[in-house]
Amino acid sequence: MIGFPATRNTGLGRVYVRGRRRVPRPAAGIMAFTARILVPTDRSAGQRCDQPCRHFLWLNLSGCLSDRPVPRGLSPIVLSVLPQTPLSSPVPRWQQTWLALLAPLYFLSPLALAGLTGLKTMPRVAQGLLAGYLISQQLPALFTDTPLQASLTALLRTLLIMGLIGLGVSWQRSERLMPLSLGLVIVTVTAVLMTVLSGIPLLSSRLAHPYMTSITLGLTGALCIWLALFGQTHRLWRIFIGFAGVSVLLLSASRGPLLAAVVGIAAGLLVQSSRRVLLGAGLITLLAGSITTISLREGSSLLTRLVQSDTNGRDLVWSSTLSAYQSSPLSGVGTYFLGRHLQAPGASCELWTGPSTTPTCPEWLQSLGSPWLIAHNGALQQLAETGPLGVMGFFMLVGSVVFTAWKSKDALGVSVLAGLLAATLTDNTLIVPSPFFAEAFWLIAGVQLSRLTEIKVGHGVTAVAALILLAFPIWVSSVSSKPRATVSGQLQFIQSPGQVGSAQNYTVYSGWLLTPGKYRLVMRSCLKSCALVQVMSVDTRGQDTINLESRGTIRNVPVQTLQLQLYPAEAGARVLPLTTHEWTVRIKP
Repeated sequence: MIGFPATRNTGLGRVYVRGRRRVPRPAAGIMAFTARILVPTDRSAGQRCDQPCRHFLWLNLSGCLSDRPVPRGLSPIVLSVLPQTPLSSPVPRWQQTWLALLAPLYFLSPLALAGLTGLKTMPRVAQGLLAGYLISQQLPALFTDTPLQASLTALLRTLLIMGLIGLGVSWQRSERLMPLSLGLVIVTVTAVLMTVLSGIPLLSSRLAHPYMTSITLGLTGALCIWLALFGQTHRLWRIFIGFAGVSVLLLSASRGPLLAAVVGIAAGLLVQSSRRVLLGAGLITLLAGSITTISLREGSSLLTRLVQSDTNGRDLVWSSTLSAYQSSPLSGVGTYFLGRHLQAPGASCELWTGPSTTPTCPEWLQSLGSPWLIAHNGALQQLAETGPLGVMGFFMLVGSVVFTAWKSKDALGVSVLAGLLAATLTDNTLIVPSPFFAEAFWLIAGVQLSRLTEIKVGHGVTAVAALILLAFPIWVSSVSSKPRATVSGQLQFIQSPGQVGSAQNYTVYSGWLLTPGKYRLVMRSCLKSCALVQVMSVDTRGQDTINLESRGTIRNVPVQTLQLQLYPAEAGARVLPLTTHEWTVRIKP
């Protein structure tokens, strides 16, 4: 007897089987249920599939697609159709090795270009989506100040992303990201050993690493937790990486990765609410909460930082990013070219951003400025580099990937995608090459695109929702455009030379009448866009007036505009200053 439980329709069609009756073998051309199934498709009538199908039923049934009319006597039973197969070919050994070494040796990231061949097996709809993304990145580059360079850099980033997507397409399953956990553990052990050997108490200072920032270490912990909860491997290894993930996440004291971890766990649990996963999430939450509570009671400055709401100066970076976008509102400034707008005047190009001194760029790379200076916000980064068209193409791709993962009930995929998207609120976790997190995102994106057979309204809605959420610095500033009623700042006098002989050590004297409190005084140098020259902390508690001296290196150009701006000391999402004073400076040697 055939007894199939009815479930929801996944949108891929209805599966027809002979209802609760013994099927003659071979069933007169209709085929036994163990051999073939009938699924309505968009194929032309009468066309048959002679090769093994890409889709398998949740009962591990397989078959070929057919558009023949449903024979009489067959009743419709709605079954779940998973757009992946457990019978897919194993991951090549070199890909597993590359993935395991990616986190500690992230200069291996460009090897993902070998995955471009995997794009040939993608559904045509997904190929069209990627083609649209490619066009949305290349067209704006042609209208920048340096079209040839911008086109090449845009093509480089697009190829890196597509290579990672191609690898994900060939994997077909998010669980094949698990080898990454080995490299994440190596990074964690390296950070703990370096901190201990440096004589720094673990609970009094943030974890240190030879070439990774605290944010990168925090994302290491977040990915370990997601892989432990939703991955598939030996239970003891999952427990170990889960414990390691919680430890490095808390000891890094990075609030962005903490938010990402929480969002990723919540998204994964909404998809996969099994008792085992719920128990694991509960234990991880209990462990993290206990450690944080004990540390806060003991006055640990490390974990106290986790509950602060200050954006740590990112409002100034967001303001500079918007200034760069306003210099090229249609095309953007070019892929990887935002850094030269964000770097201080006179600063040199650095190969990467790290916790200590990093090597300078070679001469051929100097024109990029500082390519790893980022906007600390995914939407602003994309807007400043590629303009409105690039933003549309990027978020349509991201929205389609996230929506497909959600509809596929891929818990690990949803957790990684949602968590890393949440991290882009205050950082840039989708730019390639990266230490490992952007690679993880686009690998999972490839897995989802292997399942994309049609574009629905949900894909567009998800794209718009992601854009609105990530662009919060813009709409928060627009909504709260008026300065705080309780804070007022008035410039009483300023002594600012209008002509100097050198760009070095330009000095401004100013006097302010301020409401008692803490502020930041910012000096910027502006041409087409504005760059930070100096940021000074100001404390006027106990006094109403204060005289200040601002000094810094300005741009070495004949004519420029300087700005003196006042901001609250606590950085928030609002990018607008309390007050601005500007003047023109000429340099005549």
